[in-house]
Amino acid sequence: MNSVLEQIIATNQVESNQGDKYQVHSHVSQTEGEFLQGIINDIKPQNTLEVGLAYGVSAMFICDALADIPNAHHITIDPAQTRSFQGIGLSNLERAGHKDRIEFHELPSHIALPQLEAKGVKVDFAFIDGWHTFDHTLIDFFLVDRLLKVGGILAIDDANWPAIRKVCRFIATNRAYEPWRAMPVGQAFFRQQLFANLSPLTSRLRRFFRPEFIEPDTSLGLLPGSQCLVFKKLSDDDRRWDDYTDF
Repeated sequence: MNSVLEQIIATNQVESNQGDKYQVHSHVSQTEGEFLQGIINDIKPQNTLEVGLAYGVSAMFICDALADIPNAHHITIDPAQTRSFQGIGLSNLERAGHKDRIEFHELPSHIALPQLEAKGVKVDFAFIDGWHTFDHTLIDFFLVDRLLKVGGILAIDDANWPAIRKVCRFIATNRAYEPWRAMPVGQAFFRQQLFANLSPLTSRLRRFFRPEFIEPDTSLGLLPGSQCLVFKKLSDDDRRWDDYTDF
């Protein structure tokens, strides 16, 4: 762990280039950061992408792991880096020795991601931790998917938030992705399994119950309570133009 990251974890504070100190927020925990590093160490990606920089905590965890991979490259996107975070995330990455490893875009993700696609960018790993509404997260996924290689790994933060979990259910039911890893397992909501063995009645029950009860998270491989859910991309999108599965 680099010294900048160690200091942030020890003090729960960050410091601007002007010497102003701020209480850190909107960041991953050390446990989750090390979880992300474990993914990097396992798959050894050449090109990685992150939506949401904030104070640069998750990016530093990722880049520390990338340091062992020759010519590894990390793209990060944050439209509010200057406005809301005083440029501290970018500064932290540079102070941590990752200046030559990162490519930063201070743009909304729905603008930056299509620009990357137009340039032919492809990535092996992506971490989505941006604006946490359902629509923004779904758009982030749709656009990131167009950059992610088949066999690539997608991690989604705050997957225990209702809006984010709904996007994860969409991915698991409508797209060619499989759950690959989760952190932490958390407390399983075993009451959901009450409906897990009612498949013969599924078509009738769908009229009366929400999809989460007919096909609970556990049956989709989405461990309840997980802070971070990780998916593996199995193939590019080849659905019919009118394909839809309730989620």
